[in-house]
Parts: sequence; structure tokens; C-alpha cells
Amino acid sequence: MNSQAAWGPIWAVQRVVFQQYFKLDGRATRAEYWWFLGAYLIVALTLGMVVGLLGQVFQFSADPVSLIVSCVLAAGCFPALLALWVRRCLDLGRSTTEGVLTFLGLFLMSILAPIASGGLVVELPALPGQVCDGLFLMGSGYSLYVGLWPGQKT
Repeated sequence: MNSQAAWGPIWAVQRVVFQQYFKLDGRATRAEYWWFLGAYLIVALTLGMVVGLLGQVFQFSADPVSLIVSCVLAAGCFPALLALWVRRCLDLGRSTTEGVLTFLGLFLMSILAPIASGGLVVELPALPGQVCDGLFLMGSGYSLYVGLWPGQKT
């Protein structure tokens, strides 16, 4: 990371996916964290738009296909996202265990919150749905803290 040209989404994807896919030790900078998450979001949105357009063109329901594509993308990136989250937590002085547990909690809430509030798969009663939404909101706030707080100086 000696030059400015080494920063950006391509650098972050290469570093996270190809160099540190399963690496749960070390540190991750804020730039690495946000560039990778931005690239992941762009890929996810682009795939969603392509599936939606193909559904319009070929007259099929895009919902089940986009759900499968989203699950495949999330499953493929799960180890990289976990490793990045844990390394970012380590950069903030947190433990590996805390990083793994918070990531798994956030991942679970990101799955349960849309299900609970929208009745996508199952219709939950109001209270569990509100609890899931509240936990997802708290987890989103914690992920902003992890992403925005400066790391420890070495």
C-alpha cells in the first residue's frame, strides 16, 4: 500500500478474496473494509438488476431466481466477509471470538429481519418481528462503528 494506485475496489477485492480469504488474524483497514463492501454491494445490485431484467424479457418471476442468486453470492463470500469482519474487529482491539460471534449474529439478523418483518417465508407475530427488526438495527449501528472507527496505532 505504498502508492495511491494500490487503493480502491479492485485492490480490496484482490486482497480480501485472493490473499486473505480465510485469514482470521491480522488487521483490516477502514479502506479495505469499505472498498470490499462497496464492491460486494455493486455486484449484488447488478446481479439483482440483471435477474429482474431477464424476468421482464422472458416473462418469468424473478423473485425465486434472485433469492437463489443472492444466497449463492452470500455463501460464496461468507468466508471472505467473516475474515474481513474479524480482522477489522482485531484492528479495533476486539478479540477474534467477539468478531466471529458478532459477525454470525449480524449475518443471522440480516436473514431474519426481512423474513420477520415482511413475511417473505413465514409470517411471524408482531413482537418477534419487532425484536428481529430492533436487533438488526442495533447490529447495523455496530457495523457502522466497526467500519468507521479508526483502528489502533501500532
